[in-house]
Amino acid sequence: MDITFAVQRLTRISLTQFLLVVWFVAFGWCCLEDVYPGYCTCKPFGRDRTIVKCIGINHVPRNLPSNTAKLDLSGNQLSSIQEDAFRNLSLLREINLDENNLKGGFYLPKSAATVTMEDNMISLDELKVILRDSKSISTLDIIGNPIGPNLTSDAFAGLDKMFYLYMAQCSLQHIERGAFRAMTKLKTLRLHHNKLTSAPDLTGLTVVARINLENNQIKDLSPLGNSKIKHVLTLALKGNQMEQIPANVFQNLPVTLTLMLNFNFISQINNRTFAGLKNLRILTLINNNLTFIPEYAFADTQLQALFLHGNKIKHIDGNAFRGLSNLQSMTIFDNPLSLLPVKIFDGMASNVTFECAPSASFHVTLYNDDQIRYKEGLRYSGFICTKCHPGDHKCFNCTFCMSGTYSNHEENCLNCPAGGFYQDEMGQLGCKNCSTGTQTNETAGYRACRCLRNFYRLYRFGPCKACPDYGINCENDAGILAPNYFWKWSNTTMEYYTNFVDNIHTFGPEYNKSFSIFQGPLPQPLKCPYPGSCKGGISSACNKGYQGTLCATCSYNHYLRFNSCLQCPSMFLTIISCILVILVFVFLFLMVLWGDSTRTENDNTRTVADVIMSCSKIVIGFYQVVAGIFSALVRVQWPVILISMGKYLKFAEGNILQFAPLSCIDHVVRLDPFLQFVLAIGINILIVSLILLYLFLKKRYIMNRMDILPSQKLDKISSLKKSCYRNIFLFLLLSYPMTSKKIIHILPLPGVCVDMCFNKNGSECISLLKADYSIHCFTARHNVFWHIAAAFALYPVAFPLLLLIPIYKYRKSNPDKEEIAFGIRVFFENYKPKYWFWEIVEMYRKLVLISVILLVGSESRSQIGFAVITASVSGIAYTIFRPIKSKFEDRLQTFVIWIIFFNVCLGAIYSQPDVSRNPGKNDSIFVNVLFVVLNSAVLLLAVGNGLLHLKFFWKKISSCPMRCFLLICRGCLERRRNRNVNNLLLIQPVEEELDFEED
Repeated sequence: MDITFAVQRLTRISLTQFLLVVWFVAFGWCCLEDVYPGYCTCKPFGRDRTIVKCIGINHVPRNLPSNTAKLDLSGNQLSSIQEDAFRNLSLLREINLDENNLKGGFYLPKSAATVTMEDNMISLDELKVILRDSKSISTLDIIGNPIGPNLTSDAFAGLDKMFYLYMAQCSLQHIERGAFRAMTKLKTLRLHHNKLTSAPDLTGLTVVARINLENNQIKDLSPLGNSKIKHVLTLALKGNQMEQIPANVFQNLPVTLTLMLNFNFISQINNRTFAGLKNLRILTLINNNLTFIPEYAFADTQLQALFLHGNKIKHIDGNAFRGLSNLQSMTIFDNPLSLLPVKIFDGMASNVTFECAPSASFHVTLYNDDQIRYKEGLRYSGFICTKCHPGDHKCFNCTFCMSGTYSNHEENCLNCPAGGFYQDEMGQLGCKNCSTGTQTNETAGYRACRCLRNFYRLYRFGPCKACPDYGINCENDAGILAPNYFWKWSNTTMEYYTNFVDNIHTFGPEYNKSFSIFQGPLPQPLKCPYPGSCKGGISSACNKGYQGTLCATCSYNHYLRFNSCLQCPSMFLTIISCILVILVFVFLFLMVLWGDSTRTENDNTRTVADVIMSCSKIVIGFYQVVAGIFSALVRVQWPVILISMGKYLKFAEGNILQFAPLSCIDHVVRLDPFLQFVLAIGINILIVSLILLYLFLKKRYIMNRMDILPSQKLDKISSLKKSCYRNIFLFLLLSYPMTSKKIIHILPLPGVCVDMCFNKNGSECISLLKADYSIHCFTARHNVFWHIAAAFALYPVAFPLLLLIPIYKYRKSNPDKEEIAFGIRVFFENYKPKYWFWEIVEMYRKLVLISVILLVGSESRSQIGFAVITASVSGIAYTIFRPIKSKFEDRLQTFVIWIIFFNVCLGAIYSQPDVSRNPGKNDSIFVNVLFVVLNSAVLLLAVGNGLLHLKFFWKKISSCPMRCFLLICRGCLERRRNRNVNNLLLIQPVEEELDFEED
């Protein structure tokens, strides 16, 4: 009854844990329907609202919560949205659809106020459908959509509540009059990086904080002056093609803070150019073609900062700056001026900073929010802006980049690259080409001179930059992602860079001027975790068999083996391999059961089962450690033969879950680390439960037998318990390294998750599970499983320590009298008496080399160094103490320890942290042969020793077959006679009882 209760209790616990896992997976990490691929999460917002975010989806989930207030579907794989997908979301206020591949129209709920749809493929007609019923929108972001070339006047009809409109990179060439007529409350309008040739007519706008028309092809400002806007805080017109500013254009366009006219082709101004800008504070005319500054050119303004450097000014009128009583700073360097008029400073404030040549002391201080927004324009003009005080976001000091550096539109000034570039001036946007920096022996033609080897450029007519130390191959003036590296683009940016690279290879006049410069920096190249998985190139494609982020996931019909994706074998071979694995391990346990009663010829205290278990522990432990090392050291170019040996190592290490690729049978049964963890725990519980069930049933069977004596029943039950207990402990010993590994793989420990940033400023980062790069860390699903794993977190450390108690207690007990003592002998029977604890040391050695090594960073040599130190220390310790008592097993274990040391030393020799330098395969014939011979010798020695025992047994039989036959017959007769005697002993009490009744 006790055993029945124990089995029922174990079964109930196992079933409860299984149902708990199923419940968490089904409901705990997704508040919506089952979404495949991907998942969605919900968070409360206020009292009765919900925020929904979906990741990795390719369609909008059905049955979104009706109280959804914010919906984030950005960065997914949506190609279209059903027209009525959001119709029932009457409380929806914000929706984010950025970075998908959306085409087609759909309906937004009337409640929508903030709509962002950056980097999609939405056309103008589709946009009209989307906005048709949504008249409450206050913020609309459609940057990076192919809205152009023409924006019609009815595109935003009825949107009278619009405050912010972002339409950069929309391929706009023309905007019809009245397109913004309804937007009387608009505060910010961004139309930069389009192809507008004329400034748009903004009739309808009244008071606007910011209008951004940078980096278009605008030549005519007249329509903007006819818009009758009452007030504009900041107007940005940098990077256009204006050659002149129409007279009085700003009479009807009062800009009150900042006017940016940098990087145009303006050649002249007069005293009416800026008439009407009575409240203008900052004016930038950097890098134009001005040759002369006339009198009273800025007289009607309240300028505090005026930037005129980088022009072609040869003469300045003596009254050019008269009336600028509020001026605080002005730059005029980098112009071909020979002298300044005597009275040029009359009428200016006495404390004005007049910069004729750039100096380190010159600075522009930006105080309020509107001035701080101007720092971007200064960075594009050779400045660097830093905070006045640490932590102060309301004050910035902008100074020139020093000599030898240049402004790259980023937060820092960059040093000129070595080998062909110099810069001896301050406040520059690039470095000058040295005579050795380019190939000056060739005709440049319609481009700058060719870059030297290992240099690249992002501007057709600009300087070349030194190739980064890693991740990018620079050839033919272009920077291309190197093999074994990965980077991530937005769809539109990658397409633009591809066109730029194709265009830079066009040498004649037919080149496309639209793709002469690439504005943004290249993405951050990231090392691919599996060498040979990433093809490189602009599109960052994956090699055959790989897919996903970092090309670290095996594609369909492929499976992962030792950091390589291999093609699945045929279905027949896959199923057969699964069956063979199970049969081999069943056979091993049956051999152990058979060997319980057979003593060895050399040591009468040990059974054949003891020898089998001892050798099995050594062999399986060796291959567990070897397979763990090979999988963990991803930067090592292991011999090519290792891939072919992969599945056999998985078999030899006892990893049933990975020997046969179950995902090759059906991709649905792909075992990710979460399922492997559940199965590892479940298999431990299942095997122990089955052995206990077998013990219970066999005990009942023995107790119900009528042909044996009670004393014999007790002997058989005792033998049964010994065998079952010993098999339980043996299984737990062999499964301990793999079970610990599966637990550690999903716990939030240092090194378990890898942070990947796709840009240099760290604004786009993800955290991936190192055991499976297709899984994002700290998502709802990961949180569920690591919390479950936390319940087993003490198992890897505490289980060996707890075993010390029964091992110490039963180490001197008689195993023939105590069943538990017989079972616990698995841990110490092959060791010398004074080293009864050594198996615990071995368990921790395996834990370190299989699991703990994964927590050490694989990007540096510290991981391989840690492995070398661990292997060498364990090898030295074993060689000194020699704790195993059997000579053969001692020699086998010594051989195993030093083969592991050889493997990690081989890994140290062939480790290659930088995989960008065309890593080749380790195909040395000598190394491959030596590698195979040494790692196979362990199994061959163990099997050979077993064959020697069989040979000795066979010799004894074949030397005297008649004697063996007679011995077998005598054994059978004795067994039958004993059975008859038992029957008589059982019948005799019954006959005596009958005689008594007759008397």
